[in-house]
Amino acid sequence: MRSPNVKLDELVAQGKVDREDSTLMNVKVPTGLVNRIDRMAAHLRSSKTELVIALLNEGLDAAEEELKGWKPPPKPVIAKDRRCSVKDCDREKIAKGLCATHYQAQRRARR
Repeated sequence: MRSPNVKLDELVAQGKVDREDSTLMNVKVPTGLVNRIDRMAAHLRSSKTELVIALLNEGLDAAEEELKGWKPPPKPVIAKDRRCSVKDCDREKIAKGLCATHYQAQRRARR
């Protein structure tokens, strides 16, 4: 394999080259998708591995471009009278003045 940064256009433009060391990933892929990968790799005269890496690189580049400037939504602010009574817990109380996590922990401790 030529480079971990190979792109689909490079596979189309060039033929197959020497292999390179890689790490094995155990990924379940639907049979229909494997058949399509086989056909496309044969058409491009490349290995399935090279094709999958090229497709992943294209998708990751598109995702990075799409996520530029994205920020996670702000953490919701819970009013003090609605917060869990456990010290340093900012979650909303659900039952008996406790959040779901602390309420379940209390229930388990009673058993």
